[in-house]
Amino acid sequence: MDSNALYATLPDLSARIMRSALASQAVVDWDDFCRSSHIRPVRFDGGEGQLLAQEEMQLQTSFAACTADARNIWFDVGLRYRAIKFGELGLAMMTARTLGEALQIACRCQALTYSLIAYRYASAPNGAFALIGDDSRLAEPMHDFSHHRDLGAIRTLVADLMGGELPLERVTTPAPPPADWAQHKHNFPCPVQFNAEHTQWIFRPGAANRPLPMADTDLVSLYSTRCYSIIKRAQSNATVKSRLAAHLNRSDGEFPTAGEAARMLALSERTLHRRLAEEGTRFSAMIDEARYSRARELLTDGHMAIEQIAVAVGFAEPSSFSRAFKRWSGMGALEFRRQAQTRNPRFA
Repeated sequence: MDSNALYATLPDLSARIMRSALASQAVVDWDDFCRSSHIRPVRFDGGEGQLLAQEEMQLQTSFAACTADARNIWFDVGLRYRAIKFGELGLAMMTARTLGEALQIACRCQALTYSLIAYRYASAPNGAFALIGDDSRLAEPMHDFSHHRDLGAIRTLVADLMGGELPLERVTTPAPPPADWAQHKHNFPCPVQFNAEHTQWIFRPGAANRPLPMADTDLVSLYSTRCYSIIKRAQSNATVKSRLAAHLNRSDGEFPTAGEAARMLALSERTLHRRLAEEGTRFSAMIDEARYSRARELLTDGHMAIEQIAVAVGFAEPSSFSRAFKRWSGMGALEFRRQAQTRNPRFA
């Protein structure tokens, strides 16, 4: 997914996969889960529906937190992402002429994938190629979940495109291995290296030119064009406020200055301030909202002391954080933590 296209529409099939996994673990009621993700409850009545990419991202963040004590399911969840579940993008990939063309379409249309890792396609003259992942924008709590889930999802996608074959030479991932990896390694015909420096899916020589069984020149053109239109429409609908909020929500370190934020959005600092004013807000107000949101998450999680949370959300002194939090919420940070944990000891 792409933070610049959070209004892209995605099939709700990823949400269905997460709901099924939660049900199998008896972790939490689905409606409560959606509300804890700060989105409307997602209904599955009447066939396939759609979600905004922003909602999908929120669901994934909550799913990773909710299943943190059952992380062995993350790879299994990834295996359920069949090619057809990617909607228009899945059809574009399935009707591509070759495996290389299919995965290049996926890289160009990442806003329509369910992955939070950015992949690029790198080719070699002998027909070998690699998918190289960039997780630099991935928040730390999402790191292992995203890599384990993608390990299963990309494996299933390639197998679906190739009629079951996996022309892989090697896979590397920065994540540690799932605790039950010995039970899953049979899914790969090649070595999988964990705790690596980078994410790489390296395909054998000639793999890029392997024909796909459902290749259709007319259909791949049709579905690719539809994908590009969805992304273009989503990007044009996104306000500067929503784009900035997406960056702030995914930030796992210090919040950016106005100048740094402007560069991330490819704007001048003056234009950033002007556009935010036109949209009824200020940069400082958005930083406050991001700090408040991060503080609520950390207080609900319960693993960090108030002093540590103060530093994590950008305050040098706990007393300054306490005053700010009371201004934001109308109650003290300790009282908020007690109430959140009383409502749901596992989930806020």
